[in-house]
Amino acid sequence: MRRVLGGASGLVLALLVALPVAAHTRSSSTSRFEIDPGGPDRFASARIQVRAPLSELEAALQDPAARAAGTAARLDAAEIDAYLAARFQLLVDGRACAPRGPASALASADPGHVARRWSVACPATGALTLRADGFFESAPAHLHLARVRVGDEPPREHVVVLANRRLPIPVGDAAAGAPEAPGSGFLDFVRLGVEHIFGGVDHLVFLAGLLLVARSLREIGWVVTGFTVAHSVTLALGVLGMLRPDPTAIEALIGLSIVVVALENFALTTAAATQRAIAVGLAALLGLAFAGALAGRVTVPALTLVGVALFGVCHLALAARSRRPELLRWAVAFAFGLIHGFGFAGALAELALPAGRTAQALLGFNLGVELGQLAVVAAAWPLLRLAVRGAGGGGRLLVQAGSTPVLAAGLYWFLTRSLG
Repeated sequence: MRRVLGGASGLVLALLVALPVAAHTRSSSTSRFEIDPGGPDRFASARIQVRAPLSELEAALQDPAARAAGTAARLDAAEIDAYLAARFQLLVDGRACAPRGPASALASADPGHVARRWSVACPATGALTLRADGFFESAPAHLHLARVRVGDEPPREHVVVLANRRLPIPVGDAAAGAPEAPGSGFLDFVRLGVEHIFGGVDHLVFLAGLLLVARSLREIGWVVTGFTVAHSVTLALGVLGMLRPDPTAIEALIGLSIVVVALENFALTTAAATQRAIAVGLAALLGLAFAGALAGRVTVPALTLVGVALFGVCHLALAARSRRPELLRWAVAFAFGLIHGFGFAGALAELALPAGRTAQALLGFNLGVELGQLAVVAAAWPLLRLAVRGAGGGGRLLVQAGSTPVLAAGLYWFLTRSLG
């Protein structure tokens, strides 16, 4: 028993130490290359635009020690433009095309992202190659999504990782007979979905919180099904542009969903008096957040917080009166799966995929997310059951010990993301 609780305590400490590093989802960026192939007697040109989180630019351009100490100077536009132009290029026979004029800013739906656009010119003859080499020096697991259009040809999407940062771009007759470019097929979007679930620490913590109190594979089936159906719906709505909520608010709500799951774990393993205290504590937290939203200090809309408060408090009250409260977890998985789906959608929405490619990308990405989740469940479930059996009568303490870092992570993400 001491070993079990000691291991859980070690997990608490390890996650709390890692919180500042794991405060965001997978490192990623996007780009578009609009290429005019030109002709034998004139120059080819291209318009390049890159979108990336400001945090990724800071990690790549600032000294890590200065960032940790809070003494790093604010990045200016010239630094950002120089970095992006040197790492996102169009090459002709290995030579970089020359920029034409200064870069300009683009609007972004996410205030935490930077978007820049510039033009280049290069000789029309020679083999074209796309180079997307940004951010890998600070984040080797970085994921870049590039959309490339050559003239009037259909655009192609490319998943760029550390191993394939240069992609050949076929033009004209070569493009007509070329096989599908590496990184643009159905299986590549499946891989993108798998990588996103494994790179998204907050999604994994949410899933771990749901699994902690599951007693059978049937319960896990309900939980996974509820989460899958919900996030599939909002993933599609987000990528298709039918609903585009504020990304900052979505990230904060993902943190809040983890808080609710952790508190429910405590409520399911404590006495009635403690359950009431937990419900009151959740209501108080959301009440303060509501006041902050009205004052303009919290990024989550006030009415959204009211809805989450009503759902969370009512669900805790219902679970306290149910003989099998763990069977109600599908409702939590479904409700918050809707929010997580918008978080998944951000990885695809920036590509602005054409209609013919959107269905393929959605299906592949969604399948990848599900495969990633199933892999997590397959690995974690046997270990959790062994730990519960080893704890004997201390199974409730094990759930609470495991839920402690889940609660800490959720609170950290909700507060830091909602307060900016």
